[in-house]
Amino acid sequence: MDYSVRISDEVLESMSLAAIEAYCLGDGNKKNKEKIETLGYIWGFKRVEAEHTVFFISKFSISISALRNSSWVAPNPHALTLKNAFVKRWSPQLTLLGDFHTHPYDDLTDVKRNTGFEFSDSDFIHFKNEDEIWNDSNDQPLMLAMTICRLTRVRDSWATQPRDNVCSYSVGEFRFWVNASVGFLNEDGERDCTGNARSPVFVDLNSRFFNMSGDRVQERLEAI
Repeated sequence: MDYSVRISDEVLESMSLAAIEAYCLGDGNKKNKEKIETLGYIWGFKRVEAEHTVFFISKFSISISALRNSSWVAPNPHALTLKNAFVKRWSPQLTLLGDFHTHPYDDLTDVKRNTGFEFSDSDFIHFKNEDEIWNDSNDQPLMLAMTICRLTRVRDSWATQPRDNVCSYSVGEFRFWVNASVGFLNEDGERDCTGNARSPVFVDLNSRFFNMSGDRVQERLEAI
């Protein structure tokens, strides 16, 4: 099984805004502007075709009741239940897909030294124990992590794809990475998820601007 993850422009912007606010302003205390993590939840659509699953994320909500720190963020145990019940009534066409959290780092050197755009062991442990997300997503939940750092030098740059499951882009003096992991049940029926390296997940942020070798629209049209 392999996976594609598409994020709407509005959701990607909202995620980036949440990450940069937590990074620059911390908890809002003027005396302590420590870079902190933050988290939220994502909804959208999912299509399964044979051995390929496509996720499209169309709604994002930051969790303002989460406990935040520079190296961890803990969700309020009731926040997801409350928000999901609301979304089911407001946007019944949407499905809960998973969650989102951030990884703040001082600079690019710090990110590279710690491979900061990767999920941590604790990220995977927490993800596998999120019962409501697993149950609502039919045992195929999605976890997103957004890493952010401040650049020392700002140069012309395009969005890049360090790995299939990781996309990177810059806005002003800030650089962002988006990493995705998909949950599944293994052969023993236990919860598992895709890892950081050699992942079968493709984060597709620039699909409109990427043309695959050998692809032809007319051939597909004639085959219909």
